[in-house]
Amino acid sequence: MAPTSEVATAPASSGAASRPARTQAVAHGWRVLRTGVAFVTFGVGAIVVAGIVWPLRLLPEETSARREVAVQRVVRAAFRLFAWWMRRLGLIRVAWIGAEGLRARAPRLVVANHPTLIDVVLLLAQLPQADCIVKTAARRNPFMRGIVTAAGYLANDHGDALVDACAERIARGRSVVLFPEGTRSPRGGLRRFQRGAAHIALKSGCSIVPVVITCRPPMLLKEQSWYDVPDRRACFVLRVGEPIDPAQYLDAETTVPVAARRLTADLQTLYDRQLSADEGRT
Repeated sequence: MAPTSEVATAPASSGAASRPARTQAVAHGWRVLRTGVAFVTFGVGAIVVAGIVWPLRLLPEETSARREVAVQRVVRAAFRLFAWWMRRLGLIRVAWIGAEGLRARAPRLVVANHPTLIDVVLLLAQLPQADCIVKTAARRNPFMRGIVTAAGYLANDHGDALVDACAERIARGRSVVLFPEGTRSPRGGLRRFQRGAAHIALKSGCSIVPVVITCRPPMLLKEQSWYDVPDRRACFVLRVGEPIDPAQYLDAETTVPVAARRLTADLQTLYDRQLSADEGRT
């Protein structure tokens, strides 16, 4: 009787094992589909926003500053809607810590790490106004070119001229957002910070507002395919730190290049420590 019992129960055991695998495959396919819907929505939304801001590009040149801010507000509204849509699709959760530090209308230099593709969406959705530094490729993208130009966003390949342009925007009471890594972070770490943020802060005298971003589990990383989705919704935590006054790095005996190196090194250390602490809490 023992052999008969083993034969009889084997198929049931095999079927029980296969059901979770099939369930996981279906759940994964459903997450991929929802992610694809989000990407399509973003593309369609870019076309709609480009159509909305097109008439603003026809305003006289002397009103260009007001035009740029108006377009940035349209972008903010669109990004808020897109972030809401990703939450409704069950793809992400978003938690802000200290977000009130971004809501005042005073000019600020917002610096953030860049773990995923949608960091800029979450940041610009929170800020009342923000000039953004974008890759040259975004200015050539047929879907994004009109929006980027109308919003007055700055290209990241202008070198010293970029520092001057950002400082000039800040002097006019506008805020600037940049990612000192220059591109998305590598998996599980940070790239070496570039000194642009420090030079802008030192030239403008504007405090740096650091925003440390974590995403667990990781999604939309550098060189990660859009359909390589995690097994559950990703949780974004955006932590706004205390402003950093660049004046403390300058004195009569310290040159600007030395001050920029020190400020950049301290920024990198701040982010390394905060990300390590956040990793320890997960």
